[in-house]
Amino acid sequence: MATNTLPETPPSEGVPQVGAADPERRNSPIQTDPEESFELVREEVGDEAAGCYFNDVLYADGAYVASGSTFLRCEQGVWFEVDERVP
Repeated sequence: MATNTLPETPPSEGVPQVGAADPERRNSPIQTDPEESFELVREEVGDEAAGCYFNDVLYADGAYVASGSTFLRCEQGVWFEVDERVP
């Protein structure tokens, strides 16, 4: 019997699991509130951001990481939460 639900999509292979952000280490801001202005968050980072930091590790612009069950994408020095399926 066919159902109208999509099969579960496993996390994308090759996306590093980074765990939780350690406040004692260098971390780029994570924008989780869609109401928050991207420009305000970018001001925290500055124009020199070559990527995003997560627990002292620098990831290139456009990189994806998994923090627990949350996928994040680096964009101009800011992490953004993305859908559970990573391209």
